[in-house]
Amino acid sequence: MRSERLQEGGSFRFDAFSCLRSDYAKSECSYCIDLCPEEAMLFDRKRLTLDTQRCTGCAACVGTCPTEALRSDLFDPNRFSLEFSLSREKVLSCRVNVPCLAALSVEHLVSIVLRREDETVCDLAHCGECSLNRDGKLFATIETMVDEADRFLGFCGSQKRIARLYELPSEAPETGRRELFKRVTRLAREAGEEHSMSELAQAHEMKQPLKRVLLKNAIKAHIGSLPATADPAPSFSFVRNRRIDERSCTNCQECAIFCPTEALTTLQDNTGIVFKVGHCIACGICSDVCQPRAIAESDGFDLVEFAFDRMQLLVRHRLEICEECNVAFPYRGGEMVCDRCRDFRENFSDLFTMARDLE
Repeated sequence: MRSERLQEGGSFRFDAFSCLRSDYAKSECSYCIDLCPEEAMLFDRKRLTLDTQRCTGCAACVGTCPTEALRSDLFDPNRFSLEFSLSREKVLSCRVNVPCLAALSVEHLVSIVLRREDETVCDLAHCGECSLNRDGKLFATIETMVDEADRFLGFCGSQKRIARLYELPSEAPETGRRELFKRVTRLAREAGEEHSMSELAQAHEMKQPLKRVLLKNAIKAHIGSLPATADPAPSFSFVRNRRIDERSCTNCQECAIFCPTEALTTLQDNTGIVFKVGHCIACGICSDVCQPRAIAESDGFDLVEFAFDRMQLLVRHRLEICEECNVAFPYRGGEMVCDRCRDFRENFSDLFTMARDLE
């Protein structure tokens, strides 16, 4: 069954089981569709599909996928970010060591900068003229990601920022894309795996993207310099804090049931919802499935809670048994009747009146 949803195009793979758009029909995630220069990501019978004939394996969409459903066999951004952090190289460039800068997410960029002692440089010198940059979408996306990485670094209390190279030095090497992929593949094979695997293996035990584990571990290393919650609160595309209105919440628990990363989970006694901001990928599914619109975004978040996966209790209810249907419901005072039964009585009270008249 799983093999049927794992689509491969040469050295590129799309795992539909990990895709938000394929797993949840109402999701509006469209990063890969919007960015793919070959229009290889498309809908087939209401599911996202990889057109293996169109896909060139450029990996430009890899960094934008929130759940890492898009993967390249020739380039692993998680392993690369770890190895690059320990190397003497300082320039990230599609001419030298990455297939495309967009293959690295904001989380990868921040992780790299926090781990390195010297500066990190993004080579943007020819992104504007790149054949992948159709309608300017790719270049704009890369610059937006670098901007957001710089903002998150500031939020972390770091003075480091990503330097940008817009002009090529005269001695810059000319590297074809085919030769670049060969070099990237060779470097991946030669790189030491002990450091990488010890850290990346953590994510297999937790339902979250590998890049999120790398980011949180990088933040933990700078725990002494972390600031308190920012005010005014910054907004980031890859994480959101959450709150729940107790009066509106019906304890249906669908927000936790549909959460793809288990950022939202239920208490063991089913009386409430807890939240881990470090697991949230800002997919918005929880807000979409909440019928009473009780869950919403909350300004700011604590970096310590983010990095160490500390739980926040969003809501806790006192449960009582409904006198009408004998089902547990969140009791807020008054008569012992759940909202569903109360609404039914109010909306169909005339039916009960007619029944009494007939007796």
